[in-house]
Amino acid sequence: MNIGRISAVLAAVSLLWFAHAGQAAASDAPKEHVVKVVSDLDNFRMYFSPKHLEIRPGDTVTWVNEASIDHNVMTYPDGFPAGAEGFESPFLSTAGEIWSHRFTTEGTYEYHCLPHLIMGMHGTVVVGAPSKNSDFHQPSAKEVAAYRDRLLEYFDQEDIEKFSRSSDAGGQGANHAADTAGGDRSSHASSHQ
Repeated sequence: MNIGRISAVLAAVSLLWFAHAGQAAASDAPKEHVVKVVSDLDNFRMYFSPKHLEIRPGDTVTWVNEASIDHNVMTYPDGFPAGAEGFESPFLSTAGEIWSHRFTTEGTYEYHCLPHLIMGMHGTVVVGAPSKNSDFHQPSAKEVAAYRDRLLEYFDQEDIEKFSRSSDAGGQGANHAADTAGGDRSSHASSHQ
């Protein structure tokens, strides 16, 4: 075999290997994901799109408000992995306003918009593998009480009780922390897939 040919073949193989290695490195780089914060006034709906997002540790999610209506993004008191921090955005009040969060801890993050919770405005981000029941943060009584006080800023006691009863019937309700702490979350995870 000709040395020139062998050199050419080795050069081609080397180029292919480096090209593949470069693509692999690029696919391992942290990614940016966008979730739209939607106010569909014509149909009386408020929602996140997509409602369920699967990402990798190190990725960033940016929520983009599509209308000039107040929204926020916050985890439930028990809606994030143990060892991670819950999150809460400031209010996004104008169309085009954004808020971003970088996810570093693997697991499931369940979040919602507080003023529109009763309208079903909630979503899920799964970072790497989804959390098992035992993987979720177990909120203290103080954390649950603080969350309840936040709910009472937007809803009266009767609203919360009605919503809690609908939650018991299979919905994801305002007393999410009390309903799901130690309970089976597989129904929540499967409803988002």
